[in-house]
Amino acid sequence: MTRRWLWLPIFALAFAPTLAWLVGRWTESIYRNGHGIFVPFLIAYLALDALKQDPDPQPRASALGFGFVAASVVLLILDSAIKTQLLSAFALVLALPGLSLLFLGRVRTSAIALPLAIGLFMLPIPAGAISALFMVLRLITATVVAAVLPFLGVPVAREGTTLAVPGQVVEVADNCSGFATLYAAILTAIILAHLSRDPRRRALVLTAAVPLALVCNFARVTVLTILVRYFGGEILQTWIHPASGLFLFVFVIGALVWLAGREALRSAPGNARPPLSDRYALAAAALFAIALVPVTVHSYLHLRRDDCANPEALVPPMTPDGDGGERDAYMRRNFDIHQWREGRLPASEGVPELQFAIVRSYDPKQLYYRGTRRLWWDIEAGGDQPGWIDADDEKLPIVRSKLETEPHRSATVIESLVVYEGKPVQSGWRSQLAAAPRQALFGSRPMTLYAIRGDVPASQRAAAEKRANQWLVDSWRSYRAICGGG
Repeated sequence: MTRRWLWLPIFALAFAPTLAWLVGRWTESIYRNGHGIFVPFLIAYLALDALKQDPDPQPRASALGFGFVAASVVLLILDSAIKTQLLSAFALVLALPGLSLLFLGRVRTSAIALPLAIGLFMLPIPAGAISALFMVLRLITATVVAAVLPFLGVPVAREGTTLAVPGQVVEVADNCSGFATLYAAILTAIILAHLSRDPRRRALVLTAAVPLALVCNFARVTVLTILVRYFGGEILQTWIHPASGLFLFVFVIGALVWLAGREALRSAPGNARPPLSDRYALAAAALFAIALVPVTVHSYLHLRRDDCANPEALVPPMTPDGDGGERDAYMRRNFDIHQWREGRLPASEGVPELQFAIVRSYDPKQLYYRGTRRLWWDIEAGGDQPGWIDADDEKLPIVRSKLETEPHRSATVIESLVVYEGKPVQSGWRSQLAAAPRQALFGSRPMTLYAIRGDVPASQRAAAEKRANQWLVDSWRSYRAICGGG
């Protein structure tokens, strides 16, 4: 018994930080990942329901599981240093079929293939990866609601995803796109179709999931818009707004269950308890123990080392500016700050004033992924363009950003440079992936972001770009001189 279950506490310790992150994402908002918290329970229920019909009394095992477990361990080790969290979450999902093969064998794993597959629904989908889908759903919702409201006696004008009713404006945002309900409806339909014994009801549930979720969301947004028309936009700040989302979620799931019929909810006959094999238990424990080492280094011990010889000289501490520490709290919350500094380059003859920021963090993705947008929220998401500038005997890779809306007759120059492990970074994720094997065992290194911005008249754009480029070059020279990079 001890040998059979030795892997479990090691597995739990290795994936505990990942599970904590998943729970945080699942409970963050019902509009995105709320369904995820139910998925582990669904996996367990469906798997046990299928396994209790197994007539084979002998323990079975398949070495094919090592392929899944080994891939899971590699991803977990890499992500312990990279800290995307999504890779380690996928590693958790990937480990499930591996464990099933190792301890239950191929036949039993085939019987629970669908419960194992729906583990993918535990994974939060990054908003950036589906931003285009969000926009399509928002536009469809706004179009349908704008067509329905006049029949209900509410005049409306639509521009894109914005609805204007008398005295009020309603924006159909991502949370009102209906994506969360659509995602949950698809998951529910797959499970109910799997459980249903009636082919017609199975087809009905699968066919109805998407239109049902969309139509119900149209109705929800229509009702909210009417409430805004008569009670003002403040009503969206009350409990009514989130409660409407929860009601929509429950209604759609309930409707799908009703369509599937009672038979889909009835437990399958059988009371077998297939035994677990202990054939590969020690090998599985050893693999997860290997993954536990870097997880301990990064998630439990938080082992970090600054590779700059004199970090205080590189980024002198900020002097409090009388805002009660709000800016410092903001920076620490959004960047996992190690060091930071902001300031301004004063205007001189023909050269406009520019503002700059230097940020160092042990969570590099916060810097190379929309780093400047976390500094300045009016920057367009996804509008970054790579570029190069001359610096002594080399070229520096920089990123040029732009505003969501450029003011009339003015220009904004926004440029940034990222330095990691003593080198300028062209691709943040590639640099971090290359550094992951070293840092997995020896701790994290900070990434440094240099960002500069100038909001100037259009006539001074060239001068602002020249000064911004020079500041980035000087910053790189300073980094090499102080930290020994290059």
